[in-house]
Amino acid sequence: MTHNHGMYGDHAHYYDAIYHWKAYDKDAARLHEILAQAGIPDGATVLEAACGTGSHMLHLKQWYHLSGFDLSNDMLNFARQKLPGLPGRPGLAGLPGAGAGVKLFQADMTDFTLDRPVDALLCLFSSIGYIHPEDRLRAAARCFAAALRTGGALIVEPWIAPEDFIDGRPWLNTYDSDQLKLCRMVISQREGEMSILDFHWMAARAGAKEVERFVERHINWLCPRQTMLSVFNDAGFDCRLEPDGLMKGRGLIVGQKR
Repeated sequence: MTHNHGMYGDHAHYYDAIYHWKAYDKDAARLHEILAQAGIPDGATVLEAACGTGSHMLHLKQWYHLSGFDLSNDMLNFARQKLPGLPGRPGLAGLPGAGAGVKLFQADMTDFTLDRPVDALLCLFSSIGYIHPEDRLRAAARCFAAALRTGGALIVEPWIAPEDFIDGRPWLNTYDSDQLKLCRMVISQREGEMSILDFHWMAARAGAKEVERFVERHINWLCPRQTMLSVFNDAGFDCRLEPDGLMKGRGLIVGQKR
């Protein structure tokens, strides 16, 4: 067995399967609602930071002109296969706000630039939890601000708040099809301000000689909500915590650029 970030790298092909339970369509509808409340109309330009395999964009594309980036090119390759309307492919003509293509590129949240600012920026599924310590989070917040026009909207889905993290809690996720069986288990651990998740995977593929086993470690900052609000406010946003978010107990940081 190996320790790695397999789900985002060599084992990115398991990502969508292990998260098959996530209701990306409902997430997109909620995001559309929040953006509309923030004055972002259909047809606006929206950037997703740490877009992964593009599942949120697949549903958001009916309303917005989208672009996205991720640190993992393996994840982006799956997004490129999944998303319609990429350059050279048919667009989504006839749907309100739908763009002719989705621009995807590889970049780091703490160090990226755009050719022109967008109307809204999203950072979802607690990807921001990988950005630590605080100086790196501040660098990301500055990049987010630079990527947005004045009055543009920001939506960040934070990682678990320190007071809500349960040390020693076991978790199990599975996926079952004729071609692939997956099992992923972890016992949550806490070290100071960090959550340590050593995911133990077992994967059985049709036609394989043996069951694949590997371990991947994820270290995420249990950032206090007030700290996160302060960081983004200092970067030029007016932010609030929206408790009615996408996942139970996580909420959303919602802001507008001053």
